[in-house]
Amino acid sequence: MSSPDTTDFDPKKRFRNRMMLLGLIALFLIPPVLAKLLLAFDVHPASTTNKGELLQPAVALSDLNLQHANGQPLAWHPADRRWQAIVVATPDCAAACAELIAGLDKVWQMQGRHADRFGVLWFGDVPQGAQVFRNFVPMQPKAELEQRLPNLPRSGPPAVYLVDPAGFAALRYAPGFDLSDMYKDVHGMLK
Repeated sequence: MSSPDTTDFDPKKRFRNRMMLLGLIALFLIPPVLAKLLLAFDVHPASTTNKGELLQPAVALSDLNLQHANGQPLAWHPADRRWQAIVVATPDCAAACAELIAGLDKVWQMQGRHADRFGVLWFGDVPQGAQVFRNFVPMQPKAELEQRLPNLPRSGPPAVYLVDPAGFAALRYAPGFDLSDMYKDVHGMLK
């Protein structure tokens, strides 16, 4: 049988141990409490890292039964983690659309090994002489799509909408946008 330990406790050591325990508890409790306070006072960052205009709420497109120009249905495969740029060509955008296609080709090429996870869905006429690329997909026009996309230009240069793998339009790039902005957004999404 053992006898109880009768050694005296050092009050300084006991105090230091208690302070370390309180410090550990505070270390784990402060972040969630701080997050709750920031949410309660509606504190948000002044800007986001996206270069495109964030669509809130995101626009669901996966239920539209979109079709390729050859009639084949477009299938959304979220597991592939494939992002799409959607462009609805305006009737009078021939030169601007050809330039946009060339720019989207550069955005696609600059994705490097992730390029196969980014494509362009082009709704409307492809301009004469435009250099299309492997992940450029001509699509059949769809009135429902045009109704859902916010601030869709009806003339002049078209806007571009970035669509996530589940089929939600998440970002909008206004006509005449800087293609390097889109590159940065797409590159960040594909990582």
